[in-house]
This record gives sequence, structure tokens and C-alpha cells, in this order.
Amino acid sequence: MAGLDFRGDRVALEDFLDNYQVVEQDDSGKAIFKPKYMAQLQEIANRQRTTLEVSLDDLEEYSKDPELVTRLERNTQQYLALLAEAADNKMPAPSEDDLPEDVFDVLLDQRKRAQELTRAQMEVEGRAGGPGAPGTEGGDPHFALPPSLLRRYEVLITPRSKAPRRKLRDISADCIGSLVTFRGIVTQVSDVRPLLTVATYLDDQTGFEIYQEVTGKSFNPLQEAPEEVKKMNGGKSELFMQVRGSKFVKYQECKIQESPDEVPQGSTPRTLMVHLRGSLTRSLKAGDSVTLSGIFLPEPYTGARAMLRASLLTATYMEVMTVRQNKQSYQEMALSEEQRAAIERMTEEGDIYSRLASSIAPEIYGHEDVKKALLLAMVGGVTKVLPDGMKLRGDIHACLMGDPGVAKSQLLRYVAHISPRAVYTTGKGSSGVGLTAAVMKDPTTNEMVLEGGALVMADKGICCIDEFDKMEEGDRTAIHEVMEQQTVSIAKAGITTTLNTRTTVLAAANPAFGRYDVRRSPAENINLPAALLSRFDILWLILDRPSMEQDLSLAQHVLTVHREGRPPPPTGAAPLAPEMLRAYIAAAKQHEPFVPESLTDYVAAVYAEMRAEEAAADVPHSYTTARTLLSILRLSQALARLRFADSVEQSDVDESLRLMKMSKASLYDDAGAERAVDPISQVFSRIRQHAERTKRDHYSWADLLDFLGTSFKPEQIRQCLVDYASINVWQLTAADSDAPGIDLAVAAA
Repeated sequence: MAGLDFRGDRVALEDFLDNYQVVEQDDSGKAIFKPKYMAQLQEIANRQRTTLEVSLDDLEEYSKDPELVTRLERNTQQYLALLAEAADNKMPAPSEDDLPEDVFDVLLDQRKRAQELTRAQMEVEGRAGGPGAPGTEGGDPHFALPPSLLRRYEVLITPRSKAPRRKLRDISADCIGSLVTFRGIVTQVSDVRPLLTVATYLDDQTGFEIYQEVTGKSFNPLQEAPEEVKKMNGGKSELFMQVRGSKFVKYQECKIQESPDEVPQGSTPRTLMVHLRGSLTRSLKAGDSVTLSGIFLPEPYTGARAMLRASLLTATYMEVMTVRQNKQSYQEMALSEEQRAAIERMTEEGDIYSRLASSIAPEIYGHEDVKKALLLAMVGGVTKVLPDGMKLRGDIHACLMGDPGVAKSQLLRYVAHISPRAVYTTGKGSSGVGLTAAVMKDPTTNEMVLEGGALVMADKGICCIDEFDKMEEGDRTAIHEVMEQQTVSIAKAGITTTLNTRTTVLAAANPAFGRYDVRRSPAENINLPAALLSRFDILWLILDRPSMEQDLSLAQHVLTVHREGRPPPPTGAAPLAPEMLRAYIAAAKQHEPFVPESLTDYVAAVYAEMRAEEAAADVPHSYTTARTLLSILRLSQALARLRFADSVEQSDVDESLRLMKMSKASLYDDAGAERAVDPISQVFSRIRQHAERTKRDHYSWADLLDFLGTSFKPEQIRQCLVDYASINVWQLTAADSDAPGIDLAVAAA
């Protein structure tokens, strides 16, 4: 009865593949119907495609049997074979000539010739080719040509969109053989290896090929030829395996770990091995957050392993059908038309820099400049590879050091949440090997292989390291090469190689004595080696100083978040959603701004002045090297990227210098006075410095926004113009409009 059901279902699947159509629109807007799956089969016949992707939503929409999709989901392995048979029966003839010939075409041609010779010999001898005769249908199953040998495609099943998604720990024995969808994090990825699916043997006496289908990762090779072949050669033949005539597919194993938000309280994350074949290989990388759909199966043991591992317990795995990335990388992210339109509107509104920064962890009060620095670290500069092979990194490293309770960890958590590829770890829970790479034994081949650590998993992403000061000194030195050279060099267990770690490092640390002690020198408080400090583009010290006004505002903000479950409404534009912030950064990363020659002297003079100030100081508060100069350029390029500009302007350099100055302002004993400078005075100081340097007497509103709009809000610039015009520092032009200018020469006269 089951066979009749399968036969009927195969007919239904053939009808579905043959007749299912999709509606498309031509150039004139007229709806036309096109066959979806017959078009895929035609591409397969023309050897332009290697996968047949069947959507269960399409099958549910087309099928007259409402239980067909349910039966397929419960017994997916069997129906996968039925779909392949249905596709073989409906496979059209190639529509193109001169198709490339492969090994299996040669084998099929040789088999046909052997059949013709055998049939002719039998006719001469007066014998009929019976059902057991070699080369004819109905012969020995080992001698018959398996359909999978000539099948140049694989069938992949896409689950229904409304199908429930299970938690990894909810996948149990009742799911064996079923189509299951779950979410997890990739923790280990093996190399891609060839997996034998059809073994081909050659009989040394008759020259016949004998085939053996392999279902697992191991098998027992055929020792004897089939009975029909023995009758021909007198039973004295020997079988030789033909690697060239056997069929291999690409095969990869990955370990998936349960998502952190799905782990129950007090439990450890569970893992599941998944198998990838064919086109799905190399679609997963360690550290990816993915949603997988596949068939949950017990691991078969054949051959000698079956005798050694035979027991009532068995290992399980998943044969993957579909892979969907939960977070796309910035390079792979395709912006929709709605997102592009929203980004254009935001850029036209102005002050996008401050709005993007305030969108980072809006629940956390204050820290405007710290959030700006984190925003620039997420955007990054431009990585340059020189003709001689030397590489100048574009990633911006930042370290937040401050008193307990200033939300350092929360800021790092939010950045890890926003970034498409991010790894969050702590200093005490990480070792040097766990951060870089460890030598492990591959369970499949028992060979020693490298397994990447947190920094390798965060390649082309962000690695957030909390409690940076709690790390052991030996483990911390493993990060030196990663931060500057962006590689990890390994020489362990006979493995000598270099791994890429093109990652941005965001670290959070406490001062040496728990809280910053103003009675001690900054070097004693920071307690990090100069070789490591110089590798950070920004070291931001956040002190928790008492202030009645600030403390009241902070308390009101925190109470509002606890009472309403959201931050209080902002005074300006609303903060962006994480998806929109991610889309804007992806659009900004498409630009690669350069530093024009006109800014060379200015940046060089600023760097020389910074070195002179450090040399003149009694107790140096920082360690300025040539890396500091590169940090200024990287921050300036990140600011230019936020403006979607292709060149760096002086306003970008000024803003990067301001951020670096504010990051060091906390190192001074009078840091409170340094931070007390109001924005109006800062705008005036910036205009005066620009006028002295450029010898200009007149500025229009557009000119002012050009070199001030990156750092200040338009209302702050407008207020500064009005205030200083009232004391005759300059004279306003177009004073009645919302876009006034200033004339310095008239005021001076």
C-alpha cells in the first residue's frame, strides 16, 4: 500500500514540476505565465545549473492533495528521492549543441557499446538476453547503472514560509527524517573534502564496470564481482576501483551552537553537527548567525565502524537544504529602495553625524562624543595595499577606560548587536589561544587542524573585549600583531601558517585601582604597556565626577527608561532603528575617500605640534607616535564616509582632532574645565582659527556649514553668529533669513 502511495505522489510531483507557472510582467506591463521548474530543468539539461530548488509554498499552492506537503515534511528523505525521480522523468532534451563532455558521458557511451556487442554476440550464439544478462535491464543491481551516477544536479527543498521554527534543544527523536528549521551560531567549520557517492569497479577479465552506491561517510568495498560476471570469467576475476569513473561530491561538516537567547537559565548551549553538500559548501563561516533548514537524521555506521560502534545509541546530524544568514555583512547587504530614499532624506535634513551617534544605545544617557567615536570605529577608514605588498589598515581600534558604572559594557554590547559580524568576549574568560587560534584534532580525519579564535571569527567585523584589564599579560600580547598587522601567525604542532584577522578591536577596561585615582599619574592609572596603547586609535577615559545638574539629568533618564521601558523622547530628531543604522553604515562603506594634497601641510603641522606638546609636558599623558598620525587620517576618512564624500576635507580633520583631544581631556586634572567649554564658544574659536589660516573676510551660510556642520548643529552655529554679531565681532549678512552669513572686514572697519 505504501508503494502505491509513493507511486501516486511521484505522479503528483511530476505534474507539479511540469505545470507549475509563475506570473511575470513584460516590458509593456502585461502579465505573462512562465514555467518555473521546467525552466530550471532546461538549464540543468544545458549544464548551466546544478541545483533544482523546490519551494514547498509552491507545492502547497498547486497540489490538490492537502496532505502531500505534510507527508513530505515528515518523510523528507524518501520524498527527496521521489523528487529526483520525477525530475529525471521530466528532464527535457538539451536545447544547445556542443555541450562539454564529462567522464560520465564517456562511461555511458562505453556502456551502450558494450550492450550492443553483448546483444550481437548472443544473437550469433542463438541465445536471448535474459533478465540476468549483463548490460540489460533487470540485471544484477551492482551491475546496473545507478541513476545518481548520471544525475548532474541535486534537489534542495525550501520549507514553507509559515513553517514553525524549532529551538535547537527541541529537536528530538520525533524529528528523525523530518524537515526541521532552527537558528544557531556557527562555531566550527571543516575543510571541504570530496565525498564518494557512487563507487565504480572494473572487472579485470571481462572489462565490465560494476557500481556501488554509498550512503554514508564509510563503506565496505566490493570484494567479488556479481554472479553474472563470474559466469563469464569463470569466477577468477578481480575488481579494481576506478577513481576516475566514481562520483564524488563536495562535502563539509559544521558545528552549530544554540543561540544565546534560547539557552534556558542555568544550562549550557547545545550543539548539532550539520552536513553541507554540493553548492551549499563554503556558505558558512565560523561566527555566522544563521537559520538552517534540513533533514534530521541518525548517523549511519557501515563497514568496520558498524561493528565497533554498534549500540542502542546513535549520533545525529542534519543534512542541510537551505542556509539563510541572519545578519548580512556590509559588503553583501543590498539596500532596498525604501532604505535608499530614507538615507537621502536624512542627508538632506543635515546634522546626520550627531543623529547617527545618538542612535547608538539611546537608552544610555550622555556620552555624545564617546558614541561618535564608536560610530567612526564601526564605519572605519580605508585599507590601502601598497604596490610592494605593505598594507595600511583602515580599521579603527578604540579603548574605553573608566570608572565602574559608566556603561562601558553596555556600549560594547550595543555595538556588537548592531554590527553584522561581531564577537563579544571578556578578558578573564579569554586566553591567548582562545582569541587567536587553537590546534585541534579533526574528528573526521583525526588530523591536527587549526580552529580560529574570537579574533579570527570576527574577521572583517568587530571584536568587543570587555574587562580588558583583567587579561593575563601573556594573553594580551597575542593581540599586538592582530591590531597592527591584522594577521595571526601560527607555528604549532607542525602547522605553520598565517590567518587573517581584519577586525576592529573595541576594548573596555577599568583603571588599575578600580577607580581613577587623581592623586596618581595617568600612566599609573592606565597601567597598560605603551606598545599596546599606541595601537589604539582612541583611548577614551570616562571619569565619574559628581555634578548636581548632571546627576539629576542622569537619574531622570534612568527612571524614565525603567518606568516606560524606552528612552525619553529626544529634543531633536528621533534615533534611528538598528536596521536603518546598519543600512546607513553599509552605504557609507561603499565610498573610499582619499586625503588631498592640499591638506598635507596642515595635518603634518598638527602632528608635529602634538609631538612638541608631549615633549614639553612634565608628565606625558599619552604616547604620540607615527601611528597617531595614521589614526587622524583614519578618523578623517570615516567622517568623510559619513558624508558620502570621495575626499577628506579640513572639517573632517578638525573633528577627528577634536575627538582625540576630548579623549585625552579626561587625563588632565582640570578635565572638568576642559569639558565645560560651551558649543557656542567652540564654534567661535573654530571660525577664528579658520579665518586666520585662510585669510578670509566673508563666509556664507553654506561656507560655514561646510567646515562646521560635521561637528555642530545648525542652531548652535546660528546662535554663535547672532551672539558675536551683537558685540560687533562681525556683521551679519542676510540676518533676517534662516541662513545668515558673516562679514569680518566690515566689523573690523
